[in-house]
Amino acid sequence: MKIIKKITLTVLALIIITGLGSYIYFDRKFTPEKNYLTVDHESGAVPIQWNGKDKNALLVPIHFSKDTTTYYLQFDTGAVYTEFYGKAIENLKEISIKNDWAAASFYIGRTKITSRQIKISNTGSFPGKNNPVKIIGTLGADILENRKTLINFKDDYIAFNLSKEPDEFQNNLIDFEFKKRKIIIHGNLNGKDEKFLYDSGTSAYELLTNKENWEILRIPQSKVIIEKAQSRPNILTTYTAKTKGIIQFKNKGVPLNEVTYVEGFSPTQYMLMKFSGMSGMLGNKIFLNHKIYMDCSKEKIGIE
Repeated sequence: MKIIKKITLTVLALIIITGLGSYIYFDRKFTPEKNYLTVDHESGAVPIQWNGKDKNALLVPIHFSKDTTTYYLQFDTGAVYTEFYGKAIENLKEISIKNDWAAASFYIGRTKITSRQIKISNTGSFPGKNNPVKIIGTLGADILENRKTLINFKDDYIAFNLSKEPDEFQNNLIDFEFKKRKIIIHGNLNGKDEKFLYDSGTSAYELLTNKENWEILRIPQSKVIIEKAQSRPNILTTYTAKTKGIIQFKNKGVPLNEVTYVEGFSPTQYMLMKFSGMSGMLGNKIFLNHKIYMDCSKEKIGIE
C-alpha cells in the first residue's frame, strides 16, 4: 500500500509540474514584447480603405512628413505589434533600417506615431508608381494599448487615441479582456457562454471556429464555400457555410449569418486558441453594420 501511495503521489506531482511548466511556457510564448510606439494627438476620422471586393483587408492610410505619397497599413488586431514589410520599404527615405528593425515617424490622420524599434518582416513588394494602393506594413494591437479607439464600420472610418469615449457609448459598455494584446470578448451563442477573439486580420469572415462547432452551427445542406487563404507563413483552406443565430454581447445582439472553419493552422495557433480558452475568432464581416468602441486602458468595449 505504501508503494502504491508513493507511486500515486509521484504521478500526481509530475502532472502538476508538467501542467505548471506548460502554463509558464505558453504564458511566456504568447507574451508580446514591449510596446515601442509613441502615440501623440487624436487622429480624427481616418477613412477606411478596403482591399479586395470581399473586403479581405482593412487598410488605413499613413503619411510621412516629407513624402506626399499616401501609403497604407493593414489594421490587424490579431497582430500584437506593428511591422513594416521589408521589400515594400526598401526605397523609402523616411524609414531608417538597421538589422531587423526600422525607425520612423508617420501620421495616421492627425496622430503622430514615432518609434525606433518597428519590426521588419521579409514580405511585401516595392509599391510601384502604377499601384494605387501602396501597402507597406501592418498596424498591430500596440496602437490600441492603453488607448481609446472607435471603429465605425457604418461610416467607414477609424478614430485613434481618443481623449474621451463617444457620447453614444456612455453607460453602454461591457467588460472585455485585452490579454497579451489580444481582444477577447465574452458573448452568448445559442445559450452557451463563449469567448471570442476579435481579429480584424480575418476581415472577410464572420466567425472562424473549429470543425466540431462548425458542424453544429451550420445550416444542414447549406452550400459550403471552399477557399484558399493566406495566413503567414501558411496557406489555409477555409470552409464557409450559412448559419442562423445571434451572438449576444450582454445588451447587444449581433446576427451571425456565416460560420467558417479552417484547415492548415499551425500547432502554435491551435495551442493559442486552446490555451486562452477561446471558442473562435470574429472577423470584420460580422461587424460591418456596427460601431465598435474600445477602451483598452479600462478594458471596456461598446458595440452599436
